[in-house]
Amino acid sequence: MSFARRFTNPETLARLDFLTNRKKTSGDERTMKTNKITVFDLFEKQRRYLVPIFQRGYVWTRDAQWEPLWQDLLDQAREVREQSAKPKPLVRKHFLGAIVLNQLPTTIKQAAAYEIIDGQQRLMTLQVLLAALRDITKPLGSDYLNITLERLTTNPGPFGDQDERFKVWPTAAYHEDLRSVMKAGSAEAIKEKYPQRFHYRKWVPPRPPLVDAYLFFCEAIITHLRGQADAEEEPQPDAPPNSERAEELAGAILREVQLVAIELEAEDDPQVIFETLNARGVPLEPSDLIRNFLFLYASRHGEDVQTLYEHCWKDFDEAPGGSGKFWKQKERQGRFLRSRLDLFLFHYLTYRVQHEVKMGHVYQEFRDWWNGESEPRSVTEELAALHNSSKSFHALLVPPSDTRLGILAQRLRVLDTTTVYPLILWMCDHRKGLAEEEFEGMLDDIESYLVRRSVCDLTPKNYNRIFLAILSKLCREGPPNRLTLRRELLALKGESSLWPNDEMFKERLVYAPLYQRPGPKMTRVVLTALELGYRTSRQEYQNTPPGASLTVEHIWPQSDTTQDDWPLPAVQEDNPILRGLKRLEIVNRLGNLTLLTQPLNSQISRGPFRLKRPEITKQSLLSLNAYFQNFADGDVWNESTILQRGLQLAERALNVWPYPQSTLVSNPPNVT
Repeated sequence: MSFARRFTNPETLARLDFLTNRKKTSGDERTMKTNKITVFDLFEKQRRYLVPIFQRGYVWTRDAQWEPLWQDLLDQAREVREQSAKPKPLVRKHFLGAIVLNQLPTTIKQAAAYEIIDGQQRLMTLQVLLAALRDITKPLGSDYLNITLERLTTNPGPFGDQDERFKVWPTAAYHEDLRSVMKAGSAEAIKEKYPQRFHYRKWVPPRPPLVDAYLFFCEAIITHLRGQADAEEEPQPDAPPNSERAEELAGAILREVQLVAIELEAEDDPQVIFETLNARGVPLEPSDLIRNFLFLYASRHGEDVQTLYEHCWKDFDEAPGGSGKFWKQKERQGRFLRSRLDLFLFHYLTYRVQHEVKMGHVYQEFRDWWNGESEPRSVTEELAALHNSSKSFHALLVPPSDTRLGILAQRLRVLDTTTVYPLILWMCDHRKGLAEEEFEGMLDDIESYLVRRSVCDLTPKNYNRIFLAILSKLCREGPPNRLTLRRELLALKGESSLWPNDEMFKERLVYAPLYQRPGPKMTRVVLTALELGYRTSRQEYQNTPPGASLTVEHIWPQSDTTQDDWPLPAVQEDNPILRGLKRLEIVNRLGNLTLLTQPLNSQISRGPFRLKRPEITKQSLLSLNAYFQNFADGDVWNESTILQRGLQLAERALNVWPYPQSTLVSNPPNVT
């Protein structure tokens, strides 16, 4: 399928026709100012096409856009060549799509400027393509190509601002990349400025997309000019570029590729047109649409758009993190795989509207919420609140290990529970004036509720409804309040929502095969939290959680072992199968589990207790393992000792994850 057909489909053309003719009424024959123009027409005037700061950056890629576009251009050049040999040549122009422009006021010393409402990806790509064509063909000595391509890629001066020489000007994050590409002069110069190395099956660091686009088109053009891309000719890798081919290719691109340019008039609504034409190319994400909506709204209401962007949105576009831009990276939450910014806006909007929001309807919900107020909103105030809340969400995504919020966030990731995020964001946004003990106590209660339910193997499917209801109740009653939160959690009844009390929680911890369900990850969370709970102010590493290298170790091994070292437990019937099942249940209980480093775990994993215990007490520094110092060399490890340790750990767990106004259960029922 051609590039034009893929990205300008019949539905889009129908929308385009609607937009260009929508003003026609019985008494008004005015139409939107619409022109069919070639690439040459688009760039030959002294003009600047400016990407508004609120639009997303450059996102086109090789496989999805550059290669299909290049193939279409080669087909068009071939069509021009074939038609030129006919007595009556008829070349059908290649339609590249539509662009929407809004003219901006300029002074007499400035080039005419147009804001790109829609089509920045096309315009940016065309400029990079023309720059590559200019640099590759310059050594050929063609005055036509050199003068024409220089004219189409550079505005003649003089200008007060040297950046006015560039025909297309991107958002701030891409300024330096565009300057480099447009001024490089050759692919070699660009590669020298943006070096890469191959590491673990990928190139690092990754080059910016505009740089990659330039290098792609340079390679494609030189291949074509040497005849290597034409199946009818013998490939000549070392042949010099063909000047006739270069002029033929340039002519096809500049004169035979057509766009529809829509220039808005004063009464046209850029946001409506932007949304209507958003059905092609790379789909816009909710964050793109929300950004566009907010900054257009701010512009119409006289707010300082540039300052707003610098203070409240720039980080979302440019903040680094990991292997790329932090907020642009994909993150999986439940069944969703979205950019971090989209996920933040989803949870933030949920907390602001206080009802369920569907991921696919984030932008529509945002727009409805924004327009739901009778008085105009202040974009300055709302963006400041949004930006401030994003700091808390950042801590949920990349949890610091030295804060209460960070520790909760780490455990929420293991629980794979994000439906509580809107409530936490609200608490963080309203913690001013709240005592730190009160705030952290609310986090304690949330964690206690979730961990107890997970350990008790209770369903998480109603969490979205539960936490939205609690959020709504707390919002109505004022600032965050632990008493209200506890009251709402304690009011939940039935297995689908209750907060397990001490008796239920302790019984499960002591007698259930915890390692099997809820599983190894949650077991490690429990053991890590218990280790931190054992530490005291006399230990200098008090706030440092056990490292990521620690693994869960079964004192009585999971796998089959010699019965001399680990005899099978007794059962009512002398049945080997029942004995084996009973053993699996016992070895996976909390009392039989601890944390060890991976090397130590591997060294002693299946050994007898008489050899394991001394190694654990000698090598491990964890308070969790100090328990084993109470054993003598001839002592055994069996169901009874596992039960005793389980009871001790369960008592500690009741303090780590407390339950309000409960009585500790000293003698839990014997569950088999």
